[in-house]
Amino acid sequence: RWWRVRGGPSFEYSDQSDNQGERTFGLVGAPLSATYDNTDDILNPTKGARLTIGLTPYASVLGDNVEFVSSEISAAAYRALDDDKRFIAAARFCLGSVAGADTVFIPASKRLYSGGGGSVRGFRFQSVGPLDTLEDPLGGRSVVEVGAEMRIRVFGDFGIVPFIEGGNVYDTATPEAFTDALWAAGLGLRYFTAVGPLRLDFGFPLNGRDGIDDAFQFYISLGQAF
Repeated sequence: RWWRVRGGPSFEYSDQSDNQGERTFGLVGAPLSATYDNTDDILNPTKGARLTIGLTPYASVLGDNVEFVSSEISAAAYRALDDDKRFIAAARFCLGSVAGADTVFIPASKRLYSGGGGSVRGFRFQSVGPLDTLEDPLGGRSVVEVGAEMRIRVFGDFGIVPFIEGGNVYDTATPEAFTDALWAAGLGLRYFTAVGPLRLDFGFPLNGRDGIDDAFQFYISLGQAF
């Protein structure tokens, strides 16, 4: 009832340009994943939990010769603190890894990134982690993200959501110490529709990097952040 399991072959062809220059990749893969979800709503859960475990081995058949394995585990939990479900506590965790090849040999599209509306709000899209001299994201081989928020329905169809999130991307297949994580906090506004909540979030870096990170970021979307 609560589980979904997926698996099958894949083929991807791409021409990519990054700090290593222009390269062509033709990758065959075998994506496998298992998802547990017993929440009560896709876009606005008030109870339950979600867990996804994914593993995909890749091998090149065109272009640069490279083999690697990408894996990820993500989880989120939701709990109503009152009978009317006006106060919902939510938390999430994500851990990802790419093993088998150094970062420079892995296609940029298969590296791991963090930052933005679906990960660490308060930082530019994919800007959390290693950057090149132009402050463009390089991606990495491992990522850790954590986040928590309180979803409060203030009156009628309007609500607010204070949140805090942190994470970082590393150049190693296993994450290093989380003491160097980049943290952000903020406040979101919600308007609850029949389809799902309209979301407007303002995130502020708590330990932003001088000359790199902006004072704040804002995001507009449909559905909760996680």
